[in-house]
Amino acid sequence: MKLEVKIIKEHKDGSADAEVNFDKQGLETLVQWGLVSLLTSAIDVYSTQSKKPVITQTKKSLITKLADKQKAIITKKAKNVPKRKAS
Repeated sequence: MKLEVKIIKEHKDGSADAEVNFDKQGLETLVQWGLVSLLTSAIDVYSTQSKKPVITQTKKSLITKLADKQKAIITKKAKNVPKRKAS
């Protein structure tokens, strides 16, 4: 898996311009993590805004399990990536 982030320019407000390079596995990982993060955030936001539960505890548990599974897969893939020297 290839997933590289290179900071192009850092700004005074703490943000930065960055270049991201990835292969097919890297893209897959970014999309999976993005989706899990989006769902988790939506559950948190809408659960606190609504008087009715937006999502049942069972569904929230399933999403949490999915997130944990994805984290394990990504961690395993990352361990197999050779470390590169910073440029």
